[in-house]
Parts: sequence; C-alpha cells; structure tokens
Amino acid sequence: MYASARSIVRRLVHNDLPMGAARLFFSLLLFVISIVVGAYCVKIWTKHNSAQKHLRQNLPSGVSASLKYGDIRTTAILLFLANNLVTFLASNIAMIIVQDIFKIIPSSLLRRFKIALPDSTATLPHQAVAMLVSTTCFIVAAAFHTDFVFNRSGAVDVHQGGAALPTSAIQATLDRLGIVLRYRDVSYIRVSAEMPWLAVFFAVGATVATYVGWYKSRRAPPTPPAAEESATESVEVVEVVEVEKSSELGEKHDV
Repeated sequence: MYASARSIVRRLVHNDLPMGAARLFFSLLLFVISIVVGAYCVKIWTKHNSAQKHLRQNLPSGVSASLKYGDIRTTAILLFLANNLVTFLASNIAMIIVQDIFKIIPSSLLRRFKIALPDSTATLPHQAVAMLVSTTCFIVAAAFHTDFVFNRSGAVDVHQGGAALPTSAIQATLDRLGIVLRYRDVSYIRVSAEMPWLAVFFAVGATVATYVGWYKSRRAPPTPPAAEESATESVEVVEVVEVEKSSELGEKHDV
C-alpha cells in the first residue's frame, strides 16, 4: 500500500510534462479554494433572505421593514460568476494533466469509442490565454466585492402607516436578532471578501506555471511518437530482409 502511494507521488512529482507538477499543484488548490469562495457567495444570498424573514416576523404591529443588502448581493453575483469560470478551468486542467500522467482512461478504449481527449501539453497556449483572462476577471470581481464589504453598509427601510421611520425605531429588534448593517462586521460577509484573495494567489500561480510550461514546450526539441519509431524500425527490418533475400538469389543464380 505504502509502495503504491509512493509510486503515485513519484509520478506526480517527476513527470515529463512541462511544469506538470506545478501546474497540477496550483490547479488543484485553486479548485478547492474556489469551491469555498462560491459557497460563501451563495451564503450571502441565503443569509439575507433568512434575516429578512426573521425581521418581518419580529416587528411591532403595524411596522414594516425591508433589509437592503442589494449592493453586496450584486457584487457577490459577479464574484460567483467569475469564480465559477476559474473553477471550471482549474478542474479541467487538473483532469487532463492527471490523465496524461496516469492514463486512467486507456488509449485503446478512447480509440474504440472515438473519444478525443485534449493533450495537456498541446493545449498549453489555450490554457495560458484562458487562465490569464479568467484570472483577470476574477481579480476585478474580487476587488469590487472587497471594496463594498469594507467600505459600505446595508440599510433598513422602516415604515409605519405609510410614514417612513428612522432605523433607530427598530434598532432593539435588530440587535436582538443579531442583524448587523455594516458588512465588515458580519463574519461570513467579511470572509467572503478575504477568501477570494487566497484563490487569486493560486490562480496567478497557475497562470504563471502555465505560461512557463508553454515556453518550455516551445523550446523543447520535438520528440517523435513511439508509434512512428516502431513503424520506422519495422520498415528498416523489412528492407534488410529483402536485401538479404536478393543477395541469396543472386548467389544461387551464379552457381
């Protein structure tokens, strides 16, 4: 068991793919962190709806209130979309690298069902451009979201009998329910602004590793495929056999 685990780790670290280990490392960690970021973006929406429901249920008779978290929910949507793009790319890059290293799906099976899987080295230019674009979009979305979280606050529209009331009229209810208007004082909203920058670190690392791998693949001398080598060797063997046969026939004819 331990020998098998060591063999797997050895193949992951020592492979002939350009920057294969670094690309796989950053892609896997980016995939994990981006899943957490997406979960916090969804939590902003679900928590807002839950807080709104509890607020309405605990208001004094005749008083209505609406919790306004619209700006932070908008930036959460943008961050969620950019994060999903990064998650998709990271997961796909990791999968094709693992496939190239371990050949989980046998080549014979792929040929039988006519499935063409992308090669992790041949598609490096596309990976590099896609990672650069997606990382840039993610950084922009994370910057907007972070700015809103640490510099803005939510609001509450309070009305009674058609007349607007100040937020202080229901402040005791807000405190009792634990509803905080300043975004940075809400733990899950603050974390939703901090976690994306860890994902940015791994996204930048994955992008740099991909570009370095692309550079190395362009400078590396072309290696003929094994199939072509075996075919060339078989042709040479056939030619040698034919030459030997022709020489033997010539000797017999002379005799």
